[in-house]
Amino acid sequence: MSEQPKTMKLGMGVAFIGAIIAFATMASAWDGSVDSAPLVGLDMAVAMIFFAVGGCFSTYSPVKGSTVLVLSGLTVAFSIIAAIYGAMAPAIAVILVIIGILCMVVANMPSTKDYVENARII
Repeated sequence: MSEQPKTMKLGMGVAFIGAIIAFATMASAWDGSVDSAPLVGLDMAVAMIFFAVGGCFSTYSPVKGSTVLVLSGLTVAFSIIAAIYGAMAPAIAVILVIIGILCMVVANMPSTKDYVENARII
């Protein structure tokens, strides 16, 4: 097996930064009432998808290369949905959309696709 390309490490780092930001928005969405639970859940979904993308950029990625790209696209979509429903501030959503687009770019690089296809365990 070849050495892990730097694009994989970059993608993992960027995705985990997005997950941490989404996790912080989840904490800020909670105001102590039951009415804020759906907003917290939506922010939690954004964080979960970012964590999933970060895991896809690991050494032994469990998914196909095209799946990494789709999950990265879902980070963008869920960040926009969270902003529309008011679960996160629009400025934070813009930052998360940019991070999601960076994940998509990294997932679409030939070195990343080739490594994921050759290194996955399943």
